[in-house]
Amino acid sequence: LGMCNLLFVFVFMAALGLCEEKSNTCTVIAGMNGLAGTPGNHGLPGRDGKEGVKGLQGVQGPPGKVGPPGSKGDHGEKCQTDDNGDKVILTPNGVMVGEKIFKTDGTTGDYDAARNSCSHMGATLASPRNAEENSALQQIVIWHNRKAVLGINDKATENRFEYLDGQVIEYTNWAPGEPNNIDNEDCVEMHPDGKWHDRTCDLAWLIICEFYSH
Repeated sequence: LGMCNLLFVFVFMAALGLCEEKSNTCTVIAGMNGLAGTPGNHGLPGRDGKEGVKGLQGVQGPPGKVGPPGSKGDHGEKCQTDDNGDKVILTPNGVMVGEKIFKTDGTTGDYDAARNSCSHMGATLASPRNAEENSALQQIVIWHNRKAVLGINDKATENRFEYLDGQVIEYTNWAPGEPNNIDNEDCVEMHPDGKWHDRTCDLAWLIICEFYSH
């Protein structure tokens, strides 16, 4: 027999325990690894693991699409320039200039009624103290097309015109020939041209009140 056949016979005999009695030993040669079997079935899902450490913030993405336009807002206050080039802010029924707001609801009355009406609203009868405030009042007079009574009079002392707090006026805008004190005229009215005229205090004028914006 060939060498390979003899080796096979010897291994086979050893596997059967047919070893030589003489030495009472046998030699076993390991066989080659078998082929890998087919994959087994998937096992059951394991338990959820603990939450990992929060990662670093990623890079900001590109801007999204522009959303639809919102609803139309309310009209804001309107600004315009008066005859002197000063800017005035128009409000409902009035004008804002500096810290003052001049307003009217179209009510008319004589001097005493005008004072009481403004006082009832926590305001005072309009009294322009400079050209800018005078122009603001003029705008209201023009809109309503009515002469307005001012918070100025010379009731205490003739031809000494004062504000409601008793302070002598410094700014004036009298029309030519005014004040003329015809028929003992102690009150002051404004015409649409912004000029002042002294008049008796029992006429019916447009009432304009002044408020402070702060």
